[in-house]
Amino acid sequence: MVHFTVKRVESSTNERLEVAAELFTDLMKDNLGAISLAGGEDSLMPLQALALLRAGVHSGEYYEASNEQGELVGYTLWMPPGQEMFSTEEQKQLGLYEFMAKLSDEAKEYYRTKYMAEFPGFVASLLGPMGKLDSWWLHMAMIRRDYQRQGVFRALLSLVREKAAAAGQYLATCTTNDDNAS
Repeated sequence: MVHFTVKRVESSTNERLEVAAELFTDLMKDNLGAISLAGGEDSLMPLQALALLRAGVHSGEYYEASNEQGELVGYTLWMPPGQEMFSTEEQKQLGLYEFMAKLSDEAKEYYRTKYMAEFPGFVASLLGPMGKLDSWWLHMAMIRRDYQRQGVFRALLSLVREKAAAAGQYLATCTTNDDNAS
């Protein structure tokens, strides 16, 4: 039986977020969807993850699971109803601009003409025009390989599920991996 604790982290050190970004990179290094969002450059995945994590800690809700030694074993990153990732200049300055500057011109064009232009419409077609903004949107859920299938994600999820249920709100996400849909 593994032992871990879960909690919301309202302020984190850059070093701890770098550990979280390393976990993201390790878990997603073979995921074609994640690699494509890094402009096809897997070396940019840590920078991409840091941009999301910093903006999410700033404007969303970030939850960690730690083992008895205090090591990060998993995390979730949510934007609550009414909040959108990278919707403010302050969020963008926490790493998005740095990440985007390192993308190839082709990748920048993809973000501008495909991802940013089409993804919001895809989500709206599934959840309705306000569905994403009306729900708790899960941006990241990462669990260390040696802690997977041991209740860590369930424990992290329950923190937000209980909060959302009490307010009559919904949880929503999309995934780049069919295994994560179950």
